Amino acid sequence: MARHRMIPPFLSEMVVSVLTLFDGVVFDDIHVYCGQCGDQVRRHDIKRKRFAILLEYGQPRPLLVGVARYRCRGCGRLWYADEPFYHKTRHGVPVVDLVIALSQKYPYHRTAQILEGMGVLLDRGTVRAYARAKERFPQSGFTEMYGFPVPYRIIALSEFIAQDRPVVGAELLAALGLPAAERTSLSSFSPGKQKGDEEEQEEERISKDK
Repeated sequence: MARHRMIPPFLSEMVVSVLTLFDGVVFDDIHVYCGQCGDQVRRHDIKRKRFAILLEYGQPRPLLVGVARYRCRGCGRLWYADEPFYHKTRHGVPVVDLVIALSQKYPYHRTAQILEGMGVLLDRGTVRAYARAKERFPQSGFTEMYGFPVPYRIIALSEFIAQDRPVVGAELLAALGLPAAERTSLSSFSPGKQKGDEEEQEEERISKDK
């Protein structure tokens, strides 16, 4: 029976530290004009969104980011600012990238185990959903570290760790290297039925988009 490769502490610390960079950060960059009617938008509120769930001392610890919402003065629609999420996902870009990188080498259940070993909680169903929908997400590629595939975006973000200073949302978005996201009008967005299980809802949404 093949033995599983041990996850080096340095690798786990790097992944957790990169994800923790986002905790509490507010993302508020947006175009000043409505994508629907072209009128000006003004800040409405801050929406707290879960970015990741870490395993800390055996207990789940949610990481939250703030995403500003803006209301159009003309048509009244609400718009999200640019945010560190792929469209219609409920985990941050680095988490999804890590899932896709690992799942190209390991089966879904093993990918979920490796993530937990790194200190990131994600169930196998969500791992499978992200992996199967990988063509939807603009990947930056990955490299091998200690025998594990690690996304280039996580390596790029790790440069902020040693700086020991607060990082603003614009810097994190720049490090992710994503194009401006297709903004969703909150007035027309329908998340579907609420089942009480976010992971199950997420897989259902991704499957419908494929």
